[in-house]
Amino acid sequence: RNAHDDWDERVADLHYRDVHAYAVGHGVATEAVLDPEGPCFAVRTAWIPHAAVEFVAPSKMPTVELRMETLAALPDAAAAHTALQPLLTDYRAWIAAQQAPLATLCAAQQPIAQELLNRAPQAADRIAAGLNALQDAHVFTAFRLTNRVMARAARQRDAQQQIQRDPEWRPFQLAFLLLNLRGLSEPAHYDRSVVDLLFFPTGGGKTEAYLGLAAFTLILRRLRNPGIQSAGLTVLMRYTLRLLTLDQLGRAAALICALELEREADPATLYGILLYTASPDAEGTLGGLVKAGERIDDHLQAALEWGRLCSNDPVCAGHRPDDPYERRFLHCAACYGCLLIAETSCEQGNDFLDRTLVVPTVEHPNMAFFSDPP
Repeated sequence: RNAHDDWDERVADLHYRDVHAYAVGHGVATEAVLDPEGPCFAVRTAWIPHAAVEFVAPSKMPTVELRMETLAALPDAAAAHTALQPLLTDYRAWIAAQQAPLATLCAAQQPIAQELLNRAPQAADRIAAGLNALQDAHVFTAFRLTNRVMARAARQRDAQQQIQRDPEWRPFQLAFLLLNLRGLSEPAHYDRSVVDLLFFPTGGGKTEAYLGLAAFTLILRRLRNPGIQSAGLTVLMRYTLRLLTLDQLGRAAALICALELEREADPATLYGILLYTASPDAEGTLGGLVKAGERIDDHLQAALEWGRLCSNDPVCAGHRPDDPYERRFLHCAACYGCLLIAETSCEQGNDFLDRTLVVPTVEHPNMAFFSDPP
């Protein structure tokens, strides 16, 4: 059977028509040596293959509102339509502009290119349907909250990297979210039978695109099914590479934390994340996280011991006098568990429970519930 009879092979031949394979190795890699003008003048074997992955830079679309926090503050669906309609308009214009270059393709590539162009308006129609879906009150609220929690997670990630910028979508990410709104919000919609594949090199923005869909689905489910009715598995993510799993788990967990902060006004609505590993107790693997539970007593005892010290108290100042410099991680910052401060990490504002009532503190050692740490 001819490889060019296969749809995927023909699409790949079109997409990579400017990428040439000059040699194929058997049991060894090959390298092509190109001169600055492009032609290959030599090929050679290589024991360690390498390849340069080009960075995908998003297009600039100044007429489209891409800032997450601005989208989260939109007052109604009409405002959302005004802010996002240029994305659909520009996409339809781009589709129309692709018709002219078809004449430059070879005869074998033109039919496949025409078929892909014929499919593009279907994606545009789905984006339009997503914009119209925002007329539903629950869908619009879920869309706004999705932007808010995605912005919160992005700011947390950027703060760790010391990046100062307003969180915003890449155009394809926002289009991907809108493209799936109708299918996610209507269980009987035809889009439920469609699988959308994002194909980008590393760093292209795939993770934020599907995490945006995950956030929207999680929020919409709780808006439409309050209380225990919203419980259960909503999103399933599967990874096969250990390092990739750690990275994706961290980013997904950041989103769940952002959702948790957002739902503080509704204590009955909860969000969570579960990590399932194939090897439940193998040291040196993700499965080793399970065995870490056996050391919870040690961690709890250490946490209670550190709780005795208050960084807002000149008596303890967040560390012991004999602690090395690297252990003095609070450096007299405001205490995170004291009624005497205006801001706190506790979502209840520390109005009901003081740190002194939990652990023996330096100033009140006899008032604590945990008088004898485990």
